[in-house]
Formats: sequence, structure tokens, C-alpha cells
Amino acid sequence: MKVLEELKARAKAELTANPRLRAGLWLALGIALLWALLAQAERVALAYDEYAAEAGRLAEAQALLNREDWGQLLAAEHIASEALREAFWQAETQGLAQAQLQAALTEIASRLDFRNARVQLGLSQPLPEAPGFWQVQAQLTALYSPGKELQALHAIATHPKKLVADRLDLDRGNSRMLLAVSAFFFGIEDAEQEGG
Repeated sequence: MKVLEELKARAKAELTANPRLRAGLWLALGIALLWALLAQAERVALAYDEYAAEAGRLAEAQALLNREDWGQLLAAEHIASEALREAFWQAETQGLAQAQLQAALTEIASRLDFRNARVQLGLSQPLPEAPGFWQVQAQLTALYSPGKELQALHAIATHPKKLVADRLDLDRGNSRMLLAVSAFFFGIEDAEQEGG
């Protein structure tokens, strides 16, 4: 206890005798206080920003709750959903999905008079980012005459159901074309998804 009192007395005497030490101590205290004020101001600004964002979301939610046209919005959403569903393929099983895609590509090949046309089925897999949808792929290989490859791409792009041309390889020397296509199906049974 006596040691503490001695240290206290010595520090007090030194502070009284040395004005530079006093000024340095006040400067250090001022810097510490300024740092504490700046840190607190930053915390307050962050809290205010979070509060303002939450208040904005609350105002939007309250505005949505006060709307009276929910029935009309729901009907419009239902119509848009049905129109979108019509653009996609529908099949109950993976096999039916593959058969539908094969038939569509065969029909396109015969309509465009491709010679030696052959449709080879590819990968069929569920889309993890779009639950309930499957991607079914196939390749159409055929002999073609110049210009027919563009007609094939147009037929894919304008097909009433959603078809996507993944790849088009042309061997102009042999007049051979390879067209990889994906179709997107919904309605494939869940049991088939789990079984793989």
C-alpha cells in the first residue's frame, strides 16, 4: 500500500514540476477522447443506416398491406403463370420427355429436308435452381446444304415449346451439322427424381 502512495506522490510531484509532461498527458487524453467520440459516431451512423433500411422495408410492407387490388394482381399472376407454363414442355416421366424431344427434332429435320438425320438423346437432369423442372438434352446430326443451318436455328428459336440451341458445329467440307439442343420439362414425377 505504501508503494502505491509513494508512486502516486512521485507522479504528482513530477506533473507539478514538468509542464511538458502535463501538456503531453492532456494531449494524450484529448486524442483518446477524440478517438472514442469518432468510434461512437461511426457506431451511431451504422445503427442509423440499419434503422433507415428497416423503416423503409416496413413502409413498403405497410403500403402493400393497404392495397385493395390483391384479387386483380393474383388473377394477373395466374394468367402470366399459365402462359409461361404453356411455353415449357410437360411430361410425366423422363422417358416421355426424351421421346417428345426426339419427336420434335425429327420433325424439324424432316421439315427442313436434312439428309441422314439422326437424333441422339443426351443427359436428362433436374435443375436444382428451378425445382420441378428438368433439362433434357439431345443432338441432331445431319447432312445439310448451306443456309439450312440457319433455318434449323430459327426453327429451334420459334418452336412453340421452349427449346434452346446449346451448340452448333458445322463441318462445311462434309456438309455435316451437329446441333445440340435442350428442352425444359416440368411435371416429371418426384419418385423418378429421387430414384435418379
